[in-house]
Amino acid sequence: MTKQIAIDEVNEWIKTIPVAKRTQVVAAVGTKSFTAEEIVKEIEADTEYGKNLVKMISKVRMDLTKKKEP
Repeated sequence: MTKQIAIDEVNEWIKTIPVAKRTQVVAAVGTKSFTAEEIVKEIEADTEYGKNLVKMISKVRMDLTKKKEP
């Protein structure tokens, strides 16, 4: 998964989250927690956290794909 695909997917997902819940923590990498909007910022900034978040998103996508297979 590329950085831009991850950003696009997270942005699309953010649109489905009620505005009041966008400040809630939705992911953690190590000891750091992130809101949906912070995830995008970390990925855009290409931080180590952002790189790890892209890997996590890729893994979730793969797991979901596997569950859909007969």
